[in-house]
Amino acid sequence: MRRRVLTSALTAALGAAVLFAVAACASPGAQQGTQDATPQPAPTASTTPDPFPRKPLTERTRYVALGDSFAAGMGGGDETGKCRLSPNSYPSDFTRASGIDLVVNAACAGATTSDLLKHQLIALDDRTDLVTVSVGGNDLGVAAIAAECTAGKAVPCRDGVSSALSLLNVLPERLAAVYGAIHDAAPNARIVVTGYALMFDNSNTRSPDFGTATAINAATLGLNQTVQDVVASQRSSGVPITYVGVDFAGHGIGSKSPWLNVSGIDAFHPTATGYGQYSSALVRLLGRAQ
Repeated sequence: MRRRVLTSALTAALGAAVLFAVAACASPGAQQGTQDATPQPAPTASTTPDPFPRKPLTERTRYVALGDSFAAGMGGGDETGKCRLSPNSYPSDFTRASGIDLVVNAACAGATTSDLLKHQLIALDDRTDLVTVSVGGNDLGVAAIAAECTAGKAVPCRDGVSSALSLLNVLPERLAAVYGAIHDAAPNARIVVTGYALMFDNSNTRSPDFGTATAINAATLGLNQTVQDVVASQRSSGVPITYVGVDFAGHGIGSKSPWLNVSGIDAFHPTATGYGQYSSALVRLLGRAQ
């Protein structure tokens, strides 16, 4: 019941946000002076005490990364292959920082929850000690929505966010299936689910893009809250799974030093510095090899 109520609240909030964004696309600058529409930053980590004691990392800790372009490292530089794997991805950076063994980064740009279930679980087995996963954004089409909205395309922007709102209601079931399947495939692994950093720094309420940025950030917050709820549900059923968020406050698109790419094919994906923030969050949560 709690999840249904929360999802309904998020849907209402995002519905208001998309109307705000479309109005901004149609009339640039029309939302000047509006102070209360800026969404609050997502929490950087779960505040719930971890019921699963942290197993110390060692050089022999077998780590597998799963997920979408955020896990693959798209936008981090020197990407290779159709999956856009980067040596600056957060799994690679975290491996260097922690000193553990990255068996494989099975993530792939464009992957949805369905793609992960079909193509990435083969990387797991009962010897896997740690799994990180970033997935769900492509199910909602968040990056595509951001591209349409920031381009000032009011109708595609509105249609994209409306579609995301409807999909937000089925995403919990998809995420639960993914997390459950990961646990089944790697029963001895600690699972860490990463959230999505807010894309825009929309602190300037006089900016003509303020409404659009607010709507896209609201969509990201809604996605992160859904992910956190499913993680909490899985934890309560005994799955050793943890959520960790990442804070790009002051470094979103529109800031003086963004940690996200602002144009080209990698737009709306973190830079190498941005992925480094994901890595740092993982080090804070999991520590380094002893």
